[in-house]
Amino acid sequence: MSNKRPKRKKLIFYLSLSGLLSILIFCIEWVGSKESGSLALFADAGHIFADIFAHLISLFALLIASKKPSSKYPFGFHRFEVIAAFLNGLLLIGISLFILYESYERYYGNATVEADTMLVYSLIGFGINLISAGLLVGVSKTSLNLKSAYLHVLSDLLGTLAVIFGALLIRFTGVKQVDSILSILLGLFILKTSYGIVKESVQILIEADTSEFDKVHLLEHINALSGIHSVPKITVRKLTSGVFSVEIQVATKDNANRDQITLQIHQVLKEEFGVPFVSVEVLTYPMLQKLESLTVRESEREFGHHGHEHGHSHDHKPNEKHKHSH
Repeated sequence: MSNKRPKRKKLIFYLSLSGLLSILIFCIEWVGSKESGSLALFADAGHIFADIFAHLISLFALLIASKKPSSKYPFGFHRFEVIAAFLNGLLLIGISLFILYESYERYYGNATVEADTMLVYSLIGFGINLISAGLLVGVSKTSLNLKSAYLHVLSDLLGTLAVIFGALLIRFTGVKQVDSILSILLGLFILKTSYGIVKESVQILIEADTSEFDKVHLLEHINALSGIHSVPKITVRKLTSGVFSVEIQVATKDNANRDQITLQIHQVLKEEFGVPFVSVEVLTYPMLQKLESLTVRESEREFGHHGHEHGHSHDHKPNEKHKHSH
């Protein structure tokens, strides 16, 4: 545990510093959009305002995810990071739709844009954005949540770069519609990146099968163990980026040492694959065949307060207490 704390503190520090830089960029670009009349700069400032909120969500999720698992939350709080990424993605989608709408309205309007003022403020914002992106580029690979925050900053960076080129084009050509066109491109870019975040988050939350975990390699390890007949089932759940839970069912040969096999599978998953949550079911092949012959009965609410029928009739006398034997 002592090795993880400095790493988490480092992530929190970078995320906090990036958030403070986002606040600074927002203030600069918001003032710049008012002075220059640029919708593109205003859109970029609005996006950065969403980033400030996104950084707060990400920071909260990073702190809460460090709490240890409990009896009520046996898998810990890793999914808070995924929920934070999901909310960030939805926030980005809302911002992108707003930008697209405002760009359309502005394109057919008769707005005045001060290109020189727009250029100065966008250059300042770009420089600070570059620093913020540099802080998160490395740590973004360790967490979906931090990846979400990094994509926020990256989209800001590219958006501000587009604003710089737009300011130069307006200055030298006088075509004011360039501001609206760039805003539309910025909105579409944000929409694309946010869709990817939401999609990945939903896949984790609904526990869809993940291709990130190397099941083939795991099977090679398990089949190499002594006494293994077959591996009928492997269920992998992705809790967040790089954190998985694995449930595995193993059928053994006759006279196999099932305790030893259970220990070896735990060792493979925890020591070789780094899986913290492991559940192993070891049974003989004849028992596996019996289990496969069982059918799952559809549950019905009418079964009573236990949610099932007992398979026997109840013939209670009027004054006799209702007793069950389980």
